[in-house]
Order: sequence, then structure tokens, then C-alpha cells
Amino acid sequence: MFYKTIIQGRLSFGAEKSYDKVIKMYEYRSETYYKSDILLQKEDIFNPDDLTLVIPRYVGNASDKNFKNTINLLEYCAQFAVAGSIQAWMIDEGKIKNHASIQPDSDRTVVQQFIKGEALFRQRDKNTEAHDAFSKTIESYHKHAQAYERRGWVNLRLKNISDALYDFNKAIALDDTIAYAYYGRGIIAMNEGNTTTAIEDFQNTIKRSVALESLHWRARLRKAECLLELEEWDKAAFELKFFTKRKFRSGDSNIHRRPRALTLYGMAHYEQQAYVEAIALLTEAIDTHSEKSKHFDLGQTYLYRGMAKKALRKRDAKNDLKEALRLGHKEAEKILND
Repeated sequence: MFYKTIIQGRLSFGAEKSYDKVIKMYEYRSETYYKSDILLQKEDIFNPDDLTLVIPRYVGNASDKNFKNTINLLEYCAQFAVAGSIQAWMIDEGKIKNHASIQPDSDRTVVQQFIKGEALFRQRDKNTEAHDAFSKTIESYHKHAQAYERRGWVNLRLKNISDALYDFNKAIALDDTIAYAYYGRGIIAMNEGNTTTAIEDFQNTIKRSVALESLHWRARLRKAECLLELEEWDKAAFELKFFTKRKFRSGDSNIHRRPRALTLYGMAHYEQQAYVEAIALLTEAIDTHSEKSKHFDLGQTYLYRGMAKKALRKRDAKNDLKEALRLGHKEAEKILND
């Protein structure tokens, strides 16, 4: 039986000796161990110019055996790499049947420094230590794109905005497939009011991630926020339609962003004078929000629902506007007075 398969990523080997060895072993193992029953051919993925193994994005059909053989071979190659990562998915009727995350994991100093940095990065109170670990990784291998990207996020946490922007730019220059680097750069542009630039970076994030990844949908939501800022209501609604219809897996943080997305989608409908649809979306946002909802403004949701009801001359519009005012949206007071 065959399943849809997606593989993408990049491994950097850093030295010609390692690169030459891994190519020979790839060819030998694919023929001897796997009888060429693999999904990726040597000539399609190895790049001698920068000593890398690159899979921009492979999409095809594979059996369990095809998939496992290919993953085993890529994991073997990762032993020789100094940087990079590869993600692979096998999908059965829209559900993930198998997922593999491949990264270098050897005793080489640069690899261990990055692994240490990753562990510290996951601890929110270890930002300074994580910064130092990623800096040492870069000192050991100055082309380590992932270390630059991760250090960029640490700098964002530390509010070192110019340093974060430098790191994200450097990561993209070294490896333009790193979706998180575009997303981080987009967040900076968005916060600085450079909305058009932010949209470009969020679109690049969407392009370089896959719909199976949480980041893909976070970027769509951020892009929609920027489009609303530019009053491009129909384009914003297009992004929000996909987000609000998506059924996220248990544990995906985007579940807690859905009330916010419903509010934005309702706002886009309101601005296009689709008041009935706006009320339905805003009501769903109010009914489904919780303490875990991310970036959700309940007052804003009541405000727009009140305005949509007012446009339809519904008597209970006042109740929503009063609630919006109580929650701090003073613009509701003028509407009530009018």
C-alpha cells in the first residue's frame, strides 16, 4: 500500500572529507542494504558546491518499506553532518501515519554545543545561557544557519531587536529554507509597523513550511492580521477561512489561537458588510474562548458583534456594546451615545 510522503530539509557536512565519505556510503548502502528501494537518488540531493545534502521538498507516494529505508539512510548520513535538519511525513487520508525528525547527533564539538543550546532554549529562564551556547556553536562552524536562527529567537526574548534581525538575516543568507527565520523577521517587521515587509516574510514562512506544521498556520494568522491592518479585507478573509476550518491535532497551540482567528474573520466580514456572517463568527469566538486563548481580546469581539447587530438594527446590540465598554473599549461609548 502506498501513502503520500513529504520530505524536506538540509544537512551540512562542513568538510570535503566528510562530504566525500557520506556520498560513497550513501551509494554503497542504497545498493547493498536497500537494493535501491529508496525514494531519493544520490545525484538529486547532494551538492558539491557547498558540501550539503539538500531536499527542497520531495512529494510522492511511498510504501512503508520505501519510507523506512529512506529515513534510515538519511539518519546514517546525519552522523557525518555538522548542521541541519530533515523532516519527513507519511500521510494516510490526511492523518500522519509516520513522522521522522533527523538532526546531526554525534560527539563532534559543534554538534554537542548546538544540542546544549537547544536544551537551554526550551527553558524560558535560560536565555543568556542559550545565547552563549549558540554563539559558541557559530564560533565552531560559522555557517551554522540553525544556530543563527535559534540565537535570533533568544535575542527576541531578550529584546535585542537589532541583534535578532541580524541573526535572522544571516540564517536566511546561509539557508533560505529555514521557515522560522522568516517568521521571526516577520514578527520584527510587524511590531515595527512595516506591514508590507511583514506580509512578505509570513508568505515566505508559509511557502517554506508544510500544512502539517504548526508554524505554517501561525504564519497564515499573522499574515491575516497584517492584511486587516492594510484594509485588504477579502485577502485577510481568504487566510482566515483556511485557519478557522482547520482541525488541529491535540496539543497544537493553534487550538488556542482559534478564538482570535474567528474574531479577525468576523471583523473582515463586518468590514465587507456581511453582517450576518460576522455575527455568527464573533458569537463562535465568544462561546469557544477560554483562559488559554492566545492573543484574544474579548472586548474587541463584543465591540464588533455589537456594531454588526447595530447595522442590522438588532435590539440587543446595546448589550454587546456595553460589555465592550466594560472590557475597556471606549470607542463603544460613542456608538452607544449615537
